Amino acid sequence: MEQRRVDRAVMALWCRELGELLLLDVPALGALEVVAQEIEPLAAVSVALQASVQAGDSLGQRIAEFSDVFPPILRAAALAGEANGRLAEALLAVGECLHQSASLNVPRTSRERLAELAEQSAPAPAVTVSRRLINRAIEMGARRIRLTGGSEGGIVDVEIGGCWQELQEIDRALFGPLCRRVKLMADIPYWIAEPSVGTIQLSTAEQGEWTVAVQAIPDEDGIGQHVEMTLMPLDRRLA
Repeated sequence: MEQRRVDRAVMALWCRELGELLLLDVPALGALEVVAQEIEPLAAVSVALQASVQAGDSLGQRIAEFSDVFPPILRAAALAGEANGRLAEALLAVGECLHQSASLNVPRTSRERLAELAEQSAPAPAVTVSRRLINRAIEMGARRIRLTGGSEGGIVDVEIGGCWQELQEIDRALFGPLCRRVKLMADIPYWIAEPSVGTIQLSTAEQGEWTVAVQAIPDEDGIGQHVEMTLMPLDRRLA
């Protein structure tokens, strides 16, 4: 099933019904069975989700994986809502957004148009800085990078020869976006408030191909950031 075949009004109804059922403490399996019966255009997806949940999978995570059916706003909200124990509320909020979008007939931006806009736009500072920091660390012979800080800014350290040294101080306006950018590069949803891991595939003109293993560890207060990157050359002659 492709996303464009599902009307936004139908998607909004699906979100609202599932969210209301979960909010009323109906078990996920039962709630999915109800929406499968009630909303035929999304019955196949509802049944697939039901089978996954029955097998022990996370409902929010499985919703996020249906990228060919569900729009980005629903997939992002499902992950964030589940991570914070508020999946039902997240589904209801998205249902309202989709309902408003359908009533206003807001057009969707095509992938081709997004690519065109991206080419025309100057990269955000966090994009430029993240790439530059990783490249500098590689050139210095570092094998690990560490970003630590909070609302007042942060520090970027690199590990060279078993010793950590400061690479750059990051001001408060840039530190949060920089951490979020690194997580996004590693396919880690930046809104997840729990330890997460991911990888970045990096190609450099001078140093060849690299894999960057990323570990994000949010502070307990939800404000501080701790992101570590391990640099691994794909060309072992550079190791």
